[in-house]
Amino acid sequence: MSSVLFQLLTQRTLAEIQDGLEIMADALRSIFILDPIPSNMRGFSPLSDRLAPDASNVAGVLAALQSSIKADVEAKLTRYVAELPEREIERVYAEKVGKFESDAMLYCEERFGTGSTKQTVDARGMSDGTLRFIAIITALLTRPANSLLVIEEVDNGLHPSRSSLLLSMLADEGQARAVDVLVTTHNPALLDAMGTALVPFITVAHRDPKDGTTRLTLLEDLGGLPKLLAWGLVGRISSQGLIEQALKAQSDAHSQ
Repeated sequence: MSSVLFQLLTQRTLAEIQDGLEIMADALRSIFILDPIPSNMRGFSPLSDRLAPDASNVAGVLAALQSSIKADVEAKLTRYVAELPEREIERVYAEKVGKFESDAMLYCEERFGTGSTKQTVDARGMSDGTLRFIAIITALLTRPANSLLVIEEVDNGLHPSRSSLLLSMLADEGQARAVDVLVTTHNPALLDAMGTALVPFITVAHRDPKDGTTRLTLLEDLGGLPKLLAWGLVGRISSQGLIEQALKAQSDAHSQ
């Protein structure tokens, strides 16, 4: 029930073996898998220097940042979240709360229409999509350089019209911070938003028809891809089942 790799780190081994173990362990430690659960993000959370996998302590992470870093992170949060379609958000931030200021709450300031009164809403009044988006941006902006961020169903709860916003944010901030990003999606709108430029970075997860094992196939390695793309963008051909048909045909051809 315990990783063999991390057990070996506590044992005395040859220097070259120990070096190899530490390289592997460091690589694994640099991977962070994020699966935000909005219902867990709505309460008060303790101050923390590390985001939880479900983002339940996102407010505590933001509030615990150093003042200069916190201001920069919250400014970027506000810039991206303000482009979501639900409301006019003017500020996203976290504050310490309670007598001992050991906990924090996530807030946003919003305004509906020109000249309307500004309202402050805490995490309990935010939509699931907004909370997930905040969690994703926070994770990306607080991960160390040369690490890997893995996001499950990255666009879950996000309006399809904001797929391009999500992709550009992940690409721009990931490149700026030297953080690799790996995401999963079933959304044709997000796949279409990738256009043709990102085709080399798309991998299809599918079942091998012969033995039922899971296979990962680069989309650009799929036979007849140019012909498929003549039918439309990746999201369209995926929703029509054309990718699955091509994978099956390719597997049948290899088995002959």
